[in-house]
Amino acid sequence: MDVTEVELMEVWNKEIVPKVMNIVSTRLPQTDLISLLLVTPWIHRNLISHPSLWLVLDFHEMNNAGDRLVAALSLSRYQNVKHINLEFARDIEDKHLEIVKSKCGQSVKNLEVLNLNGCQKISDLGIEFVTYNCSKLKVFSIYWNVRVSDLGIRNLVKNCKLVIDLNLSGCKNITDESLKLIAENYQGSQLLHLTRCIKLTDGGLQMILLKCSSLQSLNLYALSSFTDVAYKKISLLTHLQFLDLCGAQNLSDDGLSCIAKCSNLISLNLTWCVQVTDHGVIAIAEGCRSLEFLSLFGIVGVTDKSLEALSSFCSNTITTLDVNGCIGIKRRSRDQLLQLFPKLKCFKVHS
Repeated sequence: MDVTEVELMEVWNKEIVPKVMNIVSTRLPQTDLISLLLVTPWIHRNLISHPSLWLVLDFHEMNNAGDRLVAALSLSRYQNVKHINLEFARDIEDKHLEIVKSKCGQSVKNLEVLNLNGCQKISDLGIEFVTYNCSKLKVFSIYWNVRVSDLGIRNLVKNCKLVIDLNLSGCKNITDESLKLIAENYQGSQLLHLTRCIKLTDGGLQMILLKCSSLQSLNLYALSSFTDVAYKKISLLTHLQFLDLCGAQNLSDDGLSCIAKCSNLISLNLTWCVQVTDHGVIAIAEGCRSLEFLSLFGIVGVTDKSLEALSSFCSNTITTLDVNGCIGIKRRSRDQLLQLFPKLKCFKVHS
């Protein structure tokens, strides 16, 4: 091999290959990336030298997730992890999160996203442990956890002051006390999910609506206890784009007419809002002219008048419209709906 070839190989090894590896590795799943570490010492050194590759820990749906988490956070390459996903992971308990607090605190100091969805063995104490060193946390999700109570939320707001995206859906033991804590500590919240938090009342929701004016997404799916007393104050959320009120049995046309003041709404789920009639839907059509998604599924009190109003004001934006079960609407065949809403792509949200 002559000098020129040697020089070319050196350039190839030192410049071209690392660049290619960097590009390729950023597109690989975490498991493949870890497998690459074992190929050669050179590849191992090269990958380790790029901190941006080690910002995410994804153990969703994995077994032995607690041990895996502790082991990973003990490695130097994960000293600046920003996103941990443990959604529906198995074998993750408070004892593992206590180790994270006591021995891996430096590794989670820059954590911004923490997903504990479906981790049902984690309690209020676990939340205290895992968030203790996470002062930069912005997104916290603990969907479907019946062990979490107001104490867990108190631990969260004490340790993490910057949260703007919070998912507590299915946490059936939280009460208005949690909403008070959120309203007082997370006034910059942008996304809040409260699906099936069945102990909440109008009083708690009103605290959120009065203080969290930056909310862009509010999910109140399957919460039948709220009334117009709270619903009317949704009008205060001028930045709101997504609103899920599926099953809001006490929502009346008056309440919906107030919600119509949220002119930036893009997605609105009114499935099984059985008290709603044309009056409320027409108000929505007139006030929310950027609607792209609307479900009226199961509402027997709406008629073709609602579709006519929606067509007049939202025909150029609506791409999803579910009017199945709306027996008062006669023109609801696919072709008839397309005549009113030419951009319609989805005709069924619920089955």
